[in-house]
Amino acid sequence: MVRSLILLAAYLLLNLSSAVFVSAQADSCSHRSVSVYVQDSQGSPITGLVPADFEAKAHGKPVKILSITPDSRPHRLLLIVDTTHSMNNAETGEPPGEPPRWRWQIALAQHFFKQNRQKAQIALLIFSKQINDVVDFSQGNAAVDVKLQEAAKGYDNLRNDPTKGTATLHDAILQGLQLFDHTSSADAIYVLSDAVENNTATHDFGAVIQRLIAMEVRLFAVLLQREIGYRNKTAEEVLGPEELSEIARKSGGAILSTAEWHNDRVSLSANANGKATTQETLTRLYQAILQRSLLELELPFPLEKNESFQLKLSDSARHQWKGAQIIYSDSLIGCGSNSKP
Repeated sequence: MVRSLILLAAYLLLNLSSAVFVSAQADSCSHRSVSVYVQDSQGSPITGLVPADFEAKAHGKPVKILSITPDSRPHRLLLIVDTTHSMNNAETGEPPGEPPRWRWQIALAQHFFKQNRQKAQIALLIFSKQINDVVDFSQGNAAVDVKLQEAAKGYDNLRNDPTKGTATLHDAILQGLQLFDHTSSADAIYVLSDAVENNTATHDFGAVIQRLIAMEVRLFAVLLQREIGYRNKTAEEVLGPEELSEIARKSGGAILSTAEWHNDRVSLSANANGKATTQETLTRLYQAILQRSLLELELPFPLEKNESFQLKLSDSARHQWKGAQIIYSDSLIGCGSNSKP
């Protein structure tokens, strides 16, 4: 009799434990934190928002927004510099005497580092037709500073090992993701590139998007370009930037679509008609990377597979902040075993 009671108690305890585990798992799948950045029509951050200022849907069903709080988690930033078309004036088509694109790429890289070195851990990856140099997070920000100073002295200061094989922007992003450990939406990649070589990548841009979403790493980019005169753009010059823009958008990041060299300065804007100064534009981009908020969501059901996610401002919020934009990833990762690539 006593033995039967012990067995019954053990059975009930086992089933209760299983039920609690399943309930906790379902609860974790139904509650999500989403990294967002809300900016006004001029690109400046909008603060003081409350849950009622948002509307959200997943799989066509309303999502309850529980809270919005500043994201105070530590940040890790990977700086990727694409030097494929930056070697010298002859390769870039720049007139004699005008600084080659390499110099202003490194100037932009150094600006990013100096403005954010006290706010985040930074790693560096520089590539051309292969990976030239990598400074990982464990080496510290000081090592990144040293490498950028070396690079500023000339391209010859970078390693050029043909045994490493070829690399394109897609390959560099995927390799760069391996530098992160235990990623979160507080992590981001910052790319300086013209994106022209994307069509020859070993990995297509869909694979890059899937990996970024699965790892919750956001991608931001400055698209480097020059006036091409009266000729039409090549297929590579059209497709590459379009793909980079889509990668940034889907990951919850953003892209500066205009970055041009004008005599002795770089002109940057978030769009071709932008009127903000280069300094203002870069400051706003850095804010979008680091000054995020976390939306706590309660989904209408646990997600077994990846689902699209729609987030917008409420009618009253759109009326108050006309032209405002929310930067976020529009994909939610499912809890099923095959949801992540």
